[in-house]
Order: sequence, then C-alpha cells, then structure tokens
Amino acid sequence: MKQLKLFLKDKRTWYDTAVLEFLTEEKDALTAKPGMFFMLEAGTLLKKPISVLDVDSRSGMLKFLIRRIGKGTSFLYDLKPGAELTAVGPSGNSFPNPGARPVLLVGGGSGIPPMFFLSRNSSTKPFHVVYGGRSREDIMPLFGKSVPHRITTDDGSLGLKGTVVKGVRKIMKENPEFKNALLFSCGPEPMVQALTRAFPYLDHFTSLERYMGCGFGVCLGCVVQTVNGMKRVCVDGPVFNTKDLGWNNGHED
Repeated sequence: MKQLKLFLKDKRTWYDTAVLEFLTEEKDALTAKPGMFFMLEAGTLLKKPISVLDVDSRSGMLKFLIRRIGKGTSFLYDLKPGAELTAVGPSGNSFPNPGARPVLLVGGGSGIPPMFFLSRNSSTKPFHVVYGGRSREDIMPLFGKSVPHRITTDDGSLGLKGTVVKGVRKIMKENPEFKNALLFSCGPEPMVQALTRAFPYLDHFTSLERYMGCGFGVCLGCVVQTVNGMKRVCVDGPVFNTKDLGWNNGHED
C-alpha cells in the first residue's frame, strides 16, 4: 500500500457513470489485481474506496469506473482531464486463480470493474461475462465483440430482459460447460444473494461493496459477519467465498 499522485488523462461518460483514466509516475506501485481497490481523494474528509477497472504498470495507467451517487462520487465524476488527486493503495485481496475451470464473471451496475479487470487479464478459457443493471443507463459500454458477454436489464431496454440470474441460466443452457463453472461476482448485495440462492452448488466468490472509513482495518467501519466471526472487508476482503458468508443455505429459485 502506497500513497500515489494521480493525473487524470482521459474521461468517458455514460449518463451518471464515468470511466476515469489516470496516469502516475509511481509505476512500481501499480500491483493491483482484480478485486483490489484504492482509497481516492474525493473532496470529503474521508477518501472513497474505488475498485480498480484496469491497470498497466508499464505505462503507469490506472482506470476506475465512477457512478455518481453522493458527494464523494460526484466530486470524482466531475473531474476534468488534467486534474490531480491522491490515492492510497492498492488494498485488499483478489479472486482465486481458477486454473482450467470455466468461469462466470457477473457484475451488477457499478460492480462491474473487477469483472472487466478479470476479463482483461484472464488466461483461463472459457469465461463468460454477465453485466446487469436496472436499465440501459446503468450499462457502461465496456466490452468489445471479442469478449464473450451478455447484458441484462430489469426493464429490457438493453440486452436480455431480466436479472443476472436469468442471464446466467441462459448461458448454462446454451453452453453446458458452464453448469459447474466457478462463479465470480460483484454488485449490490441483493443481487449477489440471489445468485447464491439460485446456484448454491457453485463455488462462488464475491467482492463485497461496503462503506469504508480508513481502508486499512483500524476504524472497523466495514465489518461483515462470517461463519468465522466478524471480518474487515478492507483487509480480510473484499473478496470472500459466499460459503464463508453463510449465503449458500438457500434453494434454487
């Protein structure tokens, strides 16, 4: 973990979502893996934990996806190219190495960054991305035709009408090799819990979204109950096996 100075090189927006591309001269600090995050200066007393969308240590590039929700994310969304800010990280753990197993990468709304990062750095084949949102406004255009992915929206305004659960089921029906895939996810907790209820037999790892005060385990503002007691999302996570969260005790919908 290190404090970095970031320079905003480029910005791309889609409704209330923006992809910010930063550069830093401290390239040796860009060791982030999918699921890890940085604490970004956000115009508030506390920094904001933001998951890494993409990174390139050779060029010093670091990308984040920002969804404008509150004061901190609005500050980041409104940044213009040339802006400078400080960041601390990378922090947290990452997803396990799937080896040769097929992998389903499921992201909901602003939870898509770790899934995009995994798809960009995956040496595993096959994999398939499911990207869900309430409407097309929630779906930032990220994936090219070369990346196997399926879009779902609750209102049917883009892609398959329905939730990510429906999207995963459709992939399994069309590609039986994914019926026993590893499941990696990130998104709103109700979405992740719906996935665990629908597919309790899959090995499922999720990157939890939590408010964080410090980002390094001192304030205890991001604790989560697990079968092994209370854990701090910022240092023990954010990636957890859903079995450790006790979420795999449901039934298939």
